[in-house]
Amino acid sequence: MARQTMKIAPNQLPLDFAAQVDTYVEARTEILEAIQERPASPVDNEFEACIEIAAAVKKAVRDSGMSREQLVDAINAYFGRTEEGAEADPPTCRKPLTLNQINHYLSKPTEYPIPAYYLFALHHVTGVIEPGATIIAAAGGQVATAEEMRLLQLGKLEQTLDEMRRLRSELRGRARR
Repeated sequence: MARQTMKIAPNQLPLDFAAQVDTYVEARTEILEAIQERPASPVDNEFEACIEIAAAVKKAVRDSGMSREQLVDAINAYFGRTEEGAEADPPTCRKPLTLNQINHYLSKPTEYPIPAYYLFALHHVTGVIEPGATIIAAAGGQVATAEEMRLLQLGKLEQTLDEMRRLRSELRGRARR
């Protein structure tokens, strides 16, 4: 029987593996650079910690494109805060956050430290994890997003596959001897 050459069916769509590999390599490089760029930044006292967190919150708000008014509304919505709920007996929530309060938290962080529970809402409503990453970085840690974790897992999988291919080649070489 004659050996047939493999032909691509005319209706089959081409796969651009080179572009996928380039995208993966670029994303992996960005992640590795980001990991190396973020040095641990220990703080000397609680006032510096307050300033660091306020700066990270300001950056998160700026990166999200939200105004402070929008931030206040989003935080109140996240926690379900209303005047009626705060005045109920028993209260179902705290009083709504005001623009004045957020301005104090961000402009006078040593006098008005940002309560930690606001970070839950900030991360959720802005979609930016900078405040949490700042706290973790002070302890020498790093935060990875879900997308970064998927890319890192993909890299580990590729490394394992490369090792399996190498071992298979080595075993085949031994079997031929």
